[in-house]
This record gives sequence, C-alpha cells and structure tokens, in this order.
Amino acid sequence: MILVGQAMGAIAQSWPVSSVITKPGTRWWWMGSAVDSVNLRWNLDLLYKAGIGTVEITPIYGIQGNEKKELRYLSAEWMRALRATEAIAKEKGMQIDLNNGTGWPFGGPWVPKNEAACKAVFHDTVIDGRRKVTVEVGRTGQKVKRAAPGGEGFVIDHFDKSAVKNYLNHIDSAFKTSATPYPATFFNDSYEVYGADWTPALPTEFKKRRGYDLLTVLDKLVDGDPQIVSDYRETLSDMLLENFTHQWVDWAHKNGVKVRNQAHGSPANLIDLYAEVDIPETEGFGLSDFGIKGLRTDSGFTRKNDSDISMLKYASSAAHITGKPLTSSETFTWLTEHFRTSLSQMKPDLDLMFTCGVNRMFFHGTTYSPKDEAWPGWKFYASVDMSPTNSIWRDASALMTYIDRCQRFLQMGQPDNDFLVYLPIKDFWKRDTKNLLMQFDIHSMAKKAPDFIKTVLEIDSLGYDCDYISDRYLLSTQYVGGELQTASGTRYKALIIPEGADIDTRLRQHLNDLKLRGANIMGIDPERMALVAHPEEMRLEGIRTIRRRNVTGWHYFMANLSPHDIRKPITLAVPFKDAYWFDPMNGDIKRAEIVHGKVIIDLRSGRSLILQTYNSLLAPLKKRRAKRNGCEKVLLNGPWTLNFMESTPKVARTFKMKSPHTWETLNDTSVKVLMGTGCYTTYIYLDKAKAKKHWQIELGDVHESARVYINDKPIGVAWAVPFVLDCKDVLKEGYNKISIEVTNLPANRIADMDRKGVKWRKMKEINIVNLEYKKTTYANWSPVPSGLTSTPFLCETNN
Repeated sequence: MILVGQAMGAIAQSWPVSSVITKPGTRWWWMGSAVDSVNLRWNLDLLYKAGIGTVEITPIYGIQGNEKKELRYLSAEWMRALRATEAIAKEKGMQIDLNNGTGWPFGGPWVPKNEAACKAVFHDTVIDGRRKVTVEVGRTGQKVKRAAPGGEGFVIDHFDKSAVKNYLNHIDSAFKTSATPYPATFFNDSYEVYGADWTPALPTEFKKRRGYDLLTVLDKLVDGDPQIVSDYRETLSDMLLENFTHQWVDWAHKNGVKVRNQAHGSPANLIDLYAEVDIPETEGFGLSDFGIKGLRTDSGFTRKNDSDISMLKYASSAAHITGKPLTSSETFTWLTEHFRTSLSQMKPDLDLMFTCGVNRMFFHGTTYSPKDEAWPGWKFYASVDMSPTNSIWRDASALMTYIDRCQRFLQMGQPDNDFLVYLPIKDFWKRDTKNLLMQFDIHSMAKKAPDFIKTVLEIDSLGYDCDYISDRYLLSTQYVGGELQTASGTRYKALIIPEGADIDTRLRQHLNDLKLRGANIMGIDPERMALVAHPEEMRLEGIRTIRRRNVTGWHYFMANLSPHDIRKPITLAVPFKDAYWFDPMNGDIKRAEIVHGKVIIDLRSGRSLILQTYNSLLAPLKKRRAKRNGCEKVLLNGPWTLNFMESTPKVARTFKMKSPHTWETLNDTSVKVLMGTGCYTTYIYLDKAKAKKHWQIELGDVHESARVYINDKPIGVAWAVPFVLDCKDVLKEGYNKISIEVTNLPANRIADMDRKGVKWRKMKEINIVNLEYKKTTYANWSPVPSGLTSTPFLCETNN
C-alpha cells in the first residue's frame, strides 16, 4: 500500500484509532468473590470513566467477618456474578479477562492428590560396597497460593497431561452447565510451583526424548553431572510445553478464548513457552533508579526493580519471532510502599517496558471494593493500588490517556529490531547442578544467565535492538532476500551467537546451511555489526527507544530515562523524507525539524515522544527558524492563596502565602494529616507584547499531580516530571488568574489512622504487608510533602 499526497498528509495529522485493547487493563482482585450486581456496576463505572479498557478477574482470599457474602469459585452463584460482570462490561465496550483459577498457580479442591505437583524422593544407599540410587514419586503438598473460597486445594502437576486435562475439564463444565459466556482471554500467572521436580511419566519421556534410561544414571543425576542434569531439565521443559502450555492453549482456542501467559518462573525454555500462547506477558517487579531529574525514589520505601531490559525482552521476543501482535505486562508489582506511590513514579518503568516491546499493559492491580465500605476499603497486599479509593485516582485518567496513545502506536505495524540473539538454554541448564530444579524466575536470572545478559546489554550499548530465539524457532528460520526470516515472516539483519554457546549437531548444521546461503551469523563484533545494521544514534545518547515498521515508514517510541536533557540533531538508522512528532502526554502533533537529513530531538529528562517517519515528503519543507539562546521567564511571585476543594478531613480555611509551599508544613493539625486536593491561586499581569508570546508553565516540584487552569480554563494535568504544561492561547493582556489544583498521596491520612488505632486492616490471609512481606504499621511515618514546593514560572517556548 502506497500513500501519497493528501492521504498521507491526513494520516500525519491524526493519531491511530483508540480501541479496547489500546487502553490499559488491570488485574481486578475479587476478595472472597464477595461481589454483587450493584457494586460490580459501581466499580466498573469508575474504571471505565478513568480509561480502563480491560479488567482481568482474579479471585483471591476474602475479608474478615464477611463469609456470608462470599461466593464459592465456579458455583452457580459465582457463575451468575461472572455473567453479570460480562453484561455490564459489554454495555460499556470493556473486555473481561479471567484467571484460569483462583490465586496462583493452577489448582483447587477438585485436584486429587495423585494429580498434584510431584517431587522426586531419592534413596541413595550402599549395599555390599555398591552404591544404588532409586527414586520414588512423592507429592510436594503445595496448595494454591492466595486461594479464593472454593479454590483451595492442591496445585496440579503441570507435567502430567491427564492432570492438566482434568483440571481444565472441571472449569469447562462450570461454563457449559451455567451457559456462561467465556471471557475474552484466560490468564496464567507466573509459574510459582515450588519443589515440583518430578512426574510419574518422566522416566519414560526421558528415554524417548534423550535416548537413554534416566533410571540407570540416577547416581550421576543426584551428583550433579552437567550433561545428565541438562538432559533432565530439557525433558521437564518439553513436558511442561507440551502437556501444560500446548494443551491449555488448545483447550482455550476450542472455546474461542485467547490465552495470556507469564512463563517466567518456569523450569523450561522461556522463549518456547511464551511463543506458544496468544499474548506473552512479562512482569515488572520494583522501582528502577534512573536518576531522572526531579523524580523522587522515596528512599527507604522502595524495592529495586529485578526486571532489567534483558528480562523484559523474553516475552516480546517470543511475540516478535512468531508474529504475535501483542506483548502484555503485569505492571508495577510493587514500586514503593503502600499509600506512597505517585503517578510520576509509574511513568519511567512503564516507558522502559514500552521500549522493551510491551504494548498491552495491565496494572497490578485494582481491588473490587463496595461503595459503602469505609476508607481505604478492601486492599490487596501488594502495591501499586490503582483503585478509585486512592487519592491519585483523581488525575489517573491522564495516565490512562497517555497509555492509550502510546499503545495505539506500539500495537501498530511490525517489529523492526536489528538482530536475533540465540538463547543458549543448554548453557543455563548446565549451571548450578546441585539443585535439580532450575526455575527461570525474575529474581534469579542474573545468577543463571550472566553471560547471556552481558551479551544483550552489550548489544544495547552499541545502539542496536534485538530479539531472542530458541533452537526450536531458529531451526525454522530461513535466509530470504538478504535477511534472516522467521517462520512468521519477521526479518532480522543477522544472528548473534553468544560466545561459547552450546549448540547441538542439528542446529549447527542448519546454521552452516544459512551461512552458505549468505546469512550473517556472528558473535559480538562491533565492526561486523555496523556493516549489516545501522546503530540508532539516539540510543548512544541515552534515549531508550523501540522502532516499528508501518505502511508509511517507521515509528519510534522514545523515552529519555537519563538524568540529562537532550536537544541535538540525530541521525536515524532508517531512511525517511519527512517526519512528525506525536506527544502522548498531551496529544499534540507537529512536524519534526529536519536539518541536513537529521531530526532535531528535544527531550528533557523524563519525557517521552513518538516519532513517525514518512517515505515521501508530505509538504515543502519550510525554512528553519533561528533559535534564540535561552528563553524569557516570568516568575509567578504571588501572593498566593491555598484552599482545599476536596479533602479528608474537610478544611474550610483559606491560607495566604507569599510563595507556594507544601501544606503539611502549615500550622494546622488537620492539614498535616489531610488527603485530598488543594488549590493554589495567584494572578500575573502581562502587557500586550508578552500576552502574545507562546508560554509554558513550569510547576517545579509537585506532590503529586496537578490540574492547571488559566483564567478558569483548563490547560492540562501535570502528573509526571518535568511538570510542564503548554499555556495554549488562554493568556491575555492584563491580569491572568492562575489556579493549580494539587492532589497529594494518601500516606498522611493512613498514618494518622494507624496512630489513632483505627482497624482498617481487615483482609484475610496475608492482609497488608510491607516491601519485605512483613506486617507493618504506618504510625511512625513522617508527614510526606503535599502540594507545591517551589514557585512556578512561565517560560517562553519556540514550539
């Protein structure tokens, strides 16, 4: 399809169309499944109005003393509640996804012990001077974690085909008996099956797949022989793929349902597991310390993000090499402590995920809570809490809109990464052979794949992007038109083999055949890499980015996650004739400034933009305007007033101040523990010349988000650093009213409740815990800053 002239120009002036899947989703915790039709509608109304497109129902443990209202999972009453939810969602154009169980992993009361997760019990003896090792099948006894009523029971044996089939048939029966429509997608959480290192059919499957009898070499297995252990681990990997993942996908597809899977944590080749499903899903776990200017990390109340770029790319790699259009994410599984997470802290880690291939994000998560429940309502034990009872919800729709705009582009077109990287899984399997079971969980990958991670990070540092590929998918990759092409049609410039990778005979022969046809297969070699692919200069400048191909050219999502503002001409790695900037923060579209074939990139620390390139010139290029050095600034000196429009406790008093400062510092006890929104107001006089200029307002340090009005007209929501908004055309000659409505965190209010001994921790099981999963009190928290900490100013802009 070739677009020219007027048609292409029209595309350049519009965003891709929004849809239910471009909007963010959220995991929706059903506490004890104690839901009712009135509150289902109330909850869904609020989520819909904020911009949530999909809710993924995950039933978990309930609320203390609320047993009479609980619904047992898959009961007739539970299925009626699901049907009611589906009906409400259909009215609103929302999507319903469903966990394929309660809590995690899969299991329940209908799982008999002989189909439960297994472990090997080895007997190592010496009789008459001869050593003999035998094995018997044991059961781990693991029960479903965080199970909902009716979901308590043994975790299934994921390697046992019959156990998986029987588990799924039980769920199938509930849907068919009740005539309940199936959800859009079934979901499987991260593989947290502990100690399950055996299954009754393992010896038979091992001999069939590996060609020798495992039972005759048990002594070498328990002693940690690298080759025997690797063969054992590969057999478990094959069985998990075929008996669980493949069977689960087939079952869902027969019912017209897609599957979304978190493969991480599995004792298997993650690429193969992710590639088997419709929507591979990664997970972010913790807060990254990017050093972005003005971004608070809340020292002492955060945990380090274990999901670096090498971990985040497993799911998207599988999607890319198999032509799957979506890669989802469990987003923000802990960032900071409860009641302390701001919208601004979410954006950088979300942007990092976007640059690693995620294009279908789900919040972790939102708890169903009845409308009449006393604040803070029902809560899940992990943070972040993206729910209507959180004060940050007031401005959360701005974040939702940002996500929607980004995902419209990120779901458009096809991936266009430079290199394939071979995943040397056999090297992983031969490491640390003392413990037979090797699970590839987020938190331990640095120990299990250090050399591979080093390879990926080195490719990234050279300015390139890559996708991982396993033996299974590399064997079906061909050399077509000067590039490597996977079976799904995705193309790459070359294949990189990590140094010393263990490659079997069959794959080595295939690679030799590819080389003979002309394919580029290499190790990390900057000179050779530069001959086959152009590095992205913006990456070398510290901008994280992902590039995708579309019918008019290419588009980039880019985020400056560095501490430095970047403004300079950048050479793109792809050819183009024209380009436009799309700003996902405010929806603005403007033509890119192009100088001598380079695009002028202007990204302050923390900002993100989308660049769309075009293969032809959309209109004659205009002469570049001369840029002035610096810009005129007008300080909003005040005086200022502060009054509270929405707050608990209510505060009727108006405070006067010479310059803005945070309200917890005011000499008023009620304000120190307040949760809500305070409005800072001042007036600024502009003469005729200044009123005609193009201004931005810079708010400085905001705790935590702000709606800004000029002359009572809204100009936008500042919710992430840098807290800057375009003043548009609302400033006038004479006096201008500036109103800044700042919403704070709920931290001060919840700390006050703990100091007063209010019993709000009423959830069962784990209840509410801190970052170390320990019970905690917030009574000793110092007041967190709330409001503005500096004087805002107007800054002239040439944009």
